Amino acid sequence: MTTVKIHREECPSNPRTEWDNVGIMACWHDRHDLGDEQPKCTPEEWLEDNAPEGSIVLTLYLYDHSGITMSTGDAYPFNCQWDAGPVGVIVCTPDKIKAEWDGDRAKAEEYLRGEVAVYDQYLTGDVWGFTIDEPDPCECCGNEKGPTHIDSCWGFYGDALDQMKSHVEDQYHPALAEAWDNR
Repeated sequence: MTTVKIHREECPSNPRTEWDNVGIMACWHDRHDLGDEQPKCTPEEWLEDNAPEGSIVLTLYLYDHSGITMSTGDAYPFNCQWDAGPVGVIVCTPDKIKAEWDGDRAKAEEYLRGEVAVYDQYLTGDVWGFTIDEPDPCECCGNEKGPTHIDSCWGFYGDALDQMKSHVEDQYHPALAEAWDNR
């Protein structure tokens, strides 16, 4: 019988340091090195030097209590006055908006929110992998010797079932879906 297991990735890639990003994420926090930069100057000074007129600037909010989670929003997205608050910004300059989206600010803002969502998945441990094993019967007696590794893949961020399915043959999709639901 085929065994499919979903595993939380223990050492996922940090999307802010190991991926190419469009936005620049600057964060000010006493205990965590977050984002791309941890400036020593004030947020106002940093924005003056790094967010020219026409930039998109989104505020980053952090909830820090038994773990951390990050979001963007126009108001506090976390309902907690003690453990949550603004922690930084993510910025996309007019040059990048023009180069990446031909000046479409709505698309640029949506993309920045996506960068923050993926970073939050990294921060919260919402990164997954899977393994697929099949029994390996003994040629002599037919008893199982142990599993034969068929496939595995790691580095799936967030709600990743469809991404995982795209990496395996169709015959494994039902077992993968069941393992995802039972993770």
